[in-house]
Amino acid sequence: MERFDWREELKAYQEDRTSGAMALAFQAARIIEGWAQTASADQVEDFRSELEGLLQAILRAHPDMAPPLHVAEAARRAVREAADPAAARAGLISALQRFRHQLEAHEKAAARHAASLLRSARTILTHSRSGLVARALAFTAEKGRSLQVLCPVAEPGGEGRRMFEEVAAMGHTAILLPDLVAMHWLPQVDLVLVGADAWDEEGIVNKIGTLTLAVLARAFQRPFFVVATSEKRWPAGVGPHPARAGRPLPLAGEEIPWFEFVPRSYLTGLILEDGVYLSG
Repeated sequence: MERFDWREELKAYQEDRTSGAMALAFQAARIIEGWAQTASADQVEDFRSELEGLLQAILRAHPDMAPPLHVAEAARRAVREAADPAAARAGLISALQRFRHQLEAHEKAAARHAASLLRSARTILTHSRSGLVARALAFTAEKGRSLQVLCPVAEPGGEGRRMFEEVAAMGHTAILLPDLVAMHWLPQVDLVLVGADAWDEEGIVNKIGTLTLAVLARAFQRPFFVVATSEKRWPAGVGPHPARAGRPLPLAGEEIPWFEFVPRSYLTGLILEDGVYLSG
């Protein structure tokens, strides 16, 4: 069996700019568990301190995504009352395994709810690369139904290319298009289905371009659904999501923001593991 090197995995995690929030949450949990299995602290205080350093490195890598915040909080709770390093290690590993199992169950349930909305659809449009959207489309393909799926390239980053390849491999008719070209065909789709990196009662955060898509979907009266899970809810205790703050126009050479906030009023509905929440 290939040895799991948590340091190498952490480096790959920090450099990853194409995976969705759920995939990164799974990976973050695996990294922390791998660290816990080899941590050599003699005092529980040192164990907690070293763990916090690792958690901060994980959170700095993807500050716009909510699931890693929930992974970190589950890890902190697991070691808070531990009497010694052995107890902290055991409690941490157990908590991370429970988190991954719950995440998998919630992802599966949310994707099935999303797939139920696709029963009467023939053509849909998505944006960026969402593991939950991909899973919903996989469930649809398993039922023997083939859809036309418009996949914008989703610059910067181009995650739509990966989504296009995954969707085509399922047997759907995937169509990869430049971002503005994909918007041109919006009036002809049955619905728009996208993922989210975070959500709260006020709206969702997703790859830049999602707001434009939501505004146009509303103008053309096309249903606009977002699929997520409770692990993507932005914790109130950490303050507002960075995408909620106004951002100045980037200057030449500056990095373009990758995420943006979409008000809840622009959504037809938010799909979670326990059902579909229609917007008022």
